[in-house]
Amino acid sequence: MKNKLFAILIVAILAIVSLGGVYALDIGSIFDTGNSVTVDGVRFNVPDGFEEVISNSTTKYNRTVDNIPYYSEIKNYAYGNDTVSLSVSKNPSHKATDETAKHYGGDSETINGVSGYLEYHPQTVTKFTSGKYIYTFTTYPYYTFAYAKDDKLVIVSASEKEYLSDILIA
Repeated sequence: MKNKLFAILIVAILAIVSLGGVYALDIGSIFDTGNSVTVDGVRFNVPDGFEEVISNSTTKYNRTVDNIPYYSEIKNYAYGNDTVSLSVSKNPSHKATDETAKHYGGDSETINGVSGYLEYHPQTVTKFTSGKYIYTFTTYPYYTFAYAKDDKLVIVSASEKEYLSDILIA
């Protein structure tokens, strides 16, 4: 009788262990706030309430840094008047480094364990005249945080500084 109970106990433990492997929990996701998204292999948290602006997101955008072409995947999100932009750029023949990120300016800062360069861009109002018309363009204030990860240049832009700590994952 004891052998049967022992055998049943062993089978039950093995079943629990094998189910644990199938239903493994990503411990990191417990601490995420918002919705986890991946842009070209780099993981971010998009704060709750933000929705992707599909018409303003792209998977193939070319930019040049110090005459070196980078191919970017960009995802843009909005919540009311607040915005977030996630850009991951790469060039297989030129790996992005801390120096590449530093090119974007700003102060050296670490946010959520991610070291990079934070810059504030104040509101700008540009007016110009063409004939009898006066045109006014307003750029609202925003923050950018640039860093290198896995040989890629990552630039996160947000309308509010506190969103950066919600978004970045070390």
